[in-house]
Amino acid sequence: MNRLFCVFAAFFLLMLSGCETPTRMSFLQPVMDSKQSPAADSGYVTGMFSRDWGPGRMEFALGIVNTATGKEYVMPFGVETLLPSSVSNQMTMIQLPPGEYKVAYWLDYSTRDRQQLAGADMPSGSMENTAFKLASGAVVFMGGYAARNSSGNTWSVHYQRVTPQSVQKALANSYPLFLKQPLSCLNCLQ
Repeated sequence: MNRLFCVFAAFFLLMLSGCETPTRMSFLQPVMDSKQSPAADSGYVTGMFSRDWGPGRMEFALGIVNTATGKEYVMPFGVETLLPSSVSNQMTMIQLPPGEYKVAYWLDYSTRDRQQLAGADMPSGSMENTAFKLASGAVVFMGGYAARNSSGNTWSVHYQRVTPQSVQKALANSYPLFLKQPLSCLNCLQ
């Protein structure tokens, strides 16, 4: 009985100390500033994002997973604003360590309390769930993603293929210091 009490007390103290399992929101990455320069020892992942306006403070993000380590990185659809609005083809970039990655899921979250509201895994074997290699100094364009409100409070994220020319133009407008970096475009239209 005394041993059971000690185990319960230790568990209770851990709960009070704030030890909790990390949520996907704890992996949220900062969006790079458009004036930031590339670093030779990092890789960069970018995409073009669109979203319908939704009531409340809600944002969307992609879950990118390192296929070797299982480490997750959550990439927002853009810079958070106090009152999110509709966005069309906004380019966003995050910095990651070199490695092999895949887009594993999408999620939406509350900007007010940083809580995940909904989300879904990317279909296995789909274009957006294909593994890609990210080298030091390189930029990988993952494609276009659009968050759409289908009815009421039901949201879904759709993959959109774009042309290499539109990627180069968006990169020149959004991250001009990255134009000389090696760029690969996953599943771009030719």
